[in-house]
Amino acid sequence: MLGLGRNKGNYPYATARVKAKKSNLLTQDNYPKLLMMDLNEIGRFMGETQYKTEMGELASRYGGVNLIELGTSRNLARTYRDVISFTTGELRDIVVAYLRRWDYQNIKTILRGKFSGASLEDIREDIVPAGDLSEEYLLSLVGLDDPAEIIDSLKKHDIEFPEDISTLLEKDSSLAPMEDYLDKAYYAQLLASFKPKGRPKRLFFSYIEREIDIVNLRTLLKLKQAGLPLDRVKTFFIEGGYELDIKELNRLASIETFDSLLDEFSKLSFYEEIKEGVELAKQTGSLSGIMLSLQKWQVRQSEKFSNIYPLSVLPIIDYIIRKNNEVNNIRIIARGKAAGMDPDTINKLLVM
Repeated sequence: MLGLGRNKGNYPYATARVKAKKSNLLTQDNYPKLLMMDLNEIGRFMGETQYKTEMGELASRYGGVNLIELGTSRNLARTYRDVISFTTGELRDIVVAYLRRWDYQNIKTILRGKFSGASLEDIREDIVPAGDLSEEYLLSLVGLDDPAEIIDSLKKHDIEFPEDISTLLEKDSSLAPMEDYLDKAYYAQLLASFKPKGRPKRLFFSYIEREIDIVNLRTLLKLKQAGLPLDRVKTFFIEGGYELDIKELNRLASIETFDSLLDEFSKLSFYEEIKEGVELAKQTGSLSGIMLSLQKWQVRQSEKFSNIYPLSVLPIIDYIIRKNNEVNNIRIIARGKAAGMDPDTINKLLVM
């Protein structure tokens, strides 16, 4: 259990630092302007914001959408590591535990790259060292040829794997078992990383449980639409949800038709928040609307929780989520511009 026998942390100082960082985030007024810019103009605009350092470092080697994506990734990692650096005690433990999702994401990125035969440079560019594992260590993993060596190295850094993972990888010739296990391991470790004592921690705990609900719903929708058999769909669910336990998720997964499954969503407490996306999925068969609705609801939840207890971990988590959302929005705009999409279409994909 993290934080036992240590001080509770520097909550007043850390939340004040985060409040200052929030003031540097792009405002909603910035996005309509970005939507009217071309890629070069977006790059110049970002060079005048909190992304200035990264854009300057990369401008001589990259341009266009690649410069924007790499600049935002590096800024995100630097920002998160800065947040870790000014937190102490139990507070730092909780922040690190939450940000370890990037460790797991980077592990999956490295393994995917190895399996697909991607170049070392391409894998390195996709790494976002925003978690507990250092960039130097992650790059050392990229240099290893055998996935078994990568796994053995990670075990020394408290990343656990099932005993038969190497056999599973060889048998399935895919990363599905590994990625499924890593997703479950992240949330299991996060929920076990602190005791939900006191209302602020209980609220944070319930926020994570709601996040698990969203992850499971997204998984359920994608796998059901893809036509995976019930016994396979069940293996991907993560335990620990707030509103949807494993039994309920299995019941939903057993529903025969996709429209009937969507009808069941009306029973969710947050149905009104995602209703428009559900109706769009019924009409078009596309999941993009409901996936976007789920993401927007999650962002609103973090903001709501952070306002309840301003001197707790909640405002820090809210900032972490807002920062990641900002980076995603900038990337969506850049990719949309590169693909020739019109501003209105791109705008509908943004999470504001």
